[in-house]
Amino acid sequence: MEELAQKGYLTPEGVQGKRFGDYELLDLGATSVARLAKAGLDFTPASSIPFPCERYKAPKNAHLCKPDSVYVERVAGRLVPIAVAEWKDKSKLKRDEDILAAAEQAVVGALAMGVRLALTTDGERYRYIDAAASADAGKIVEIPESRDFNPSVLSDLYRGESDVERDPRPLSETVWQIIWHATKAEPKDCLLTFVEIFMLKFLSDNLPLSVFPKDYRFDVLLKDPDEFKLEKGLSQIEYYVRTIRPRIKEIFAERLVVDDEKVRELFGMATITSHTSIINGFAFLKSSPTTTISSYNRVFCQILEEFQSYGSLTNIDKEFKLRLYETFLKRSARQQRLGQFFTPRNIVKPMVKMAQLNALPEGATVLDPAAGVGGFLLEPLLFPDALPGNVTFADGKPYQRVKLIGVDVDASTNILAKANMLLHLAESVRDPQTTSEALNQALTNTFILMNENETLGSLLYPPQESVDVILTNPPYVTQGSAIYRKELDHIKSKRNGVYLEDYYDTGGLGVEALFLRYIAGALKPGGRAFVIVPLGLLNRTAQRMKKELLRECNILASLQLPRNAFFNTAQPTYILVLEKRRVSGQSRPPVFCGIARSIGETLDHERVPTPNDNDLAILADLFVRYSNNGADGSVTRPTTYADCIFAKLVPASEFAPDERWDVIRHWTDSEHVALGERSETIDRADFIDVATETLQELIDDLRAAKEELAELQTGPTKTFSLSDSSRFQVRSGIRIRNVDLREHPGDVPVYSVFTRPETVKGYISKEWLLERGVEPEPYPSVTVMATGASAVGTVFYREANCVMTDDVVIVQSWPMEDDRLQLSFEDDAESVEESIDDITPEHDIDLAYLAVALSQTIAQGGYLYEAKLYTKRVAQLSVEVPVNAEGDPDIERQRQIAAVAKRLDQIRSKLQETGAWSKSVRLA
Repeated sequence: MEELAQKGYLTPEGVQGKRFGDYELLDLGATSVARLAKAGLDFTPASSIPFPCERYKAPKNAHLCKPDSVYVERVAGRLVPIAVAEWKDKSKLKRDEDILAAAEQAVVGALAMGVRLALTTDGERYRYIDAAASADAGKIVEIPESRDFNPSVLSDLYRGESDVERDPRPLSETVWQIIWHATKAEPKDCLLTFVEIFMLKFLSDNLPLSVFPKDYRFDVLLKDPDEFKLEKGLSQIEYYVRTIRPRIKEIFAERLVVDDEKVRELFGMATITSHTSIINGFAFLKSSPTTTISSYNRVFCQILEEFQSYGSLTNIDKEFKLRLYETFLKRSARQQRLGQFFTPRNIVKPMVKMAQLNALPEGATVLDPAAGVGGFLLEPLLFPDALPGNVTFADGKPYQRVKLIGVDVDASTNILAKANMLLHLAESVRDPQTTSEALNQALTNTFILMNENETLGSLLYPPQESVDVILTNPPYVTQGSAIYRKELDHIKSKRNGVYLEDYYDTGGLGVEALFLRYIAGALKPGGRAFVIVPLGLLNRTAQRMKKELLRECNILASLQLPRNAFFNTAQPTYILVLEKRRVSGQSRPPVFCGIARSIGETLDHERVPTPNDNDLAILADLFVRYSNNGADGSVTRPTTYADCIFAKLVPASEFAPDERWDVIRHWTDSEHVALGERSETIDRADFIDVATETLQELIDDLRAAKEELAELQTGPTKTFSLSDSSRFQVRSGIRIRNVDLREHPGDVPVYSVFTRPETVKGYISKEWLLERGVEPEPYPSVTVMATGASAVGTVFYREANCVMTDDVVIVQSWPMEDDRLQLSFEDDAESVEESIDDITPEHDIDLAYLAVALSQTIAQGGYLYEAKLYTKRVAQLSVEVPVNAEGDPDIERQRQIAAVAKRLDQIRSKLQETGAWSKSVRLA
């Protein structure tokens, strides 16, 4: 008993060991197991040891074994031994026979006390042994564990949980409440504080002692506050701030140069320096004259106990890694600043699937220029069909088969991204062969902080045709976005080989337009981008921006996400998929369009999983199938894709610069009914924000259109009659019955008297038409609905290669014959358009303008259903046409007016949709 008394283990309440996590430690070496049992430890000493020692000379009486250390668990007042340890000098563990002797001694000590776990160590290397299995096998049986010994390792080994994935979500929920109640800090600060303490526990449980010594680890803080202050002269929270925190920042340096040449070349920068660690947000540091850091010690100790009660942070459930930041964002769904760098995991995962990263060749580059907390780059590491095992370590250096690079302007999010990456690399962190320097470099090479110019951020150094895949959710701001343009104007020197003022001069409102320019320029030919964009960008009448984007890229997909898919906004959003064109004349494939009504979880702040209700996951699967098999330009008309009512293929011509790029217009009213769409409940404040932003965009568009029209309509005009057969041809379509469509289906679209331009009566066989001496229209035309209560007088512009029924009047401009225009039905729409652009007839009337002018004439004439507008009456109509100084039609001004008129039609459509949404939406 003497040793127990000397070391203070004997108390009036019985034996009391030193705290070791959830257990107690008795450091001994001179006390027999018989005396330990007599002192009150709850075990029965073994009468004999059933283990054949080769090198260790065991005592004849098992009661006389004297373990160096005994670890005990206090259970309902009983002190139960669970492990023993033998400590040896390094000089005595050099030879194999000495190592074996130490292991045998540990096994004998463990069996003498009836415990399963034994370990040997020289203070640097640890060997874990299953004593019970060794007794059964008659030889040493090691436990495969490479970490240095600490309370978490003991817990994992004792409970057999070393390989069990654990979900810390309940822990994060509890700690969130504690931090918030103590500090009333913003969700972002609560998040950073939780991550700090989480990192302390995670590093303590996984890093070797040589890197993170005992005096800096989580466990040193687990003492009675009075006892701790007496020993250290500081409270636990002060000790953490002054001693442990600086050590973590020393291990994960705040100033480290990116050593990956490929990363520097990507941005055209000779040197890139990281100025962030993996922690730097501790809400308790925000003290005041009445609140000091030490006053938070009780709360801090409460948080430490919550972490300790939870257990080891070794094998962390991947769903927690995916959803760590959601826990905090759900607490305040209107925290815009936090939402700016967060994309819900149920949106990230299908986008990663669509990108097919596992098919990328070695050395490919994946970039997120608005990386936030790094989800788009880190989550592929967890998916078996993406990039598992992509980050490895060898010879003290990190290696990535596919280069992952994330850029952000916010230092806090850069810190969170690095911490997030460390969690995703947990297996490597606890591997003793992985150096802290290699981990540091992996984080630094992956997540780049670009805050040299805090307005432009990553836009300051645009990559040039060097990225294979971009996955991103860039910020979108329209109000106040002019500051970005001004900032670009002030930068006169080249960045990565380009003048930014000229490089980003591609039109479009908002920061998202600048990011789309960045993305288009960054992609390699054939490279793809998967970008989350606001609806406003797609249906905004920004022809120049869209034209410039189409000059460099093809649109592969446009997928509508449901309202409230994001925590912090009710604004409707889209996933836009782009592919860099390989050559300027490359054909454009059909666009995969989809309406996702669900994303696999409820769209309220609770985010309850609904795995059987996930349209977006289905769309991702369909897109992969289409991308691998169907994106060859072969589809020339809207087609329901794979019998899925919320997916369609739409011709690329529907995504022209002067078209809307959202998708709902490609679904009919009856199809929307079939989809079961209805307005979701929306918060009144969110409704005001959405409505205000939408109306402001419409006002901006209307103002711009009005200014353009005012300028274009000041020039001279001339009246032209459609009866002038030298200039116009007016004729009716052909008779095509429903039975003809059923019996002779084909690929030629048939248009009749409908009020929507995209509505077709059906598709007829070309062979059937040729048998009747009818060719599909070889040229574009203007059509007038001759009859129909609601359709009469409606005018549409029609592309070539279609036919009209006999209740539709066709108007074309002469002369149309030209040796340079020999087109057939097999020619694709793009080549037709390019060929027509080459024609400059003597009396050139632009057909798009003719549709506008003819519609105006009919509207002013007040034609009603009774009047009808068959061929003879249409031929009597006249149109006003802009002319030049010589009195000839001014084709350029016609085209400009037609473009503005089309924009007005789109604005009217948006107004109608906004009104319908405003009327039907349910306010919470």
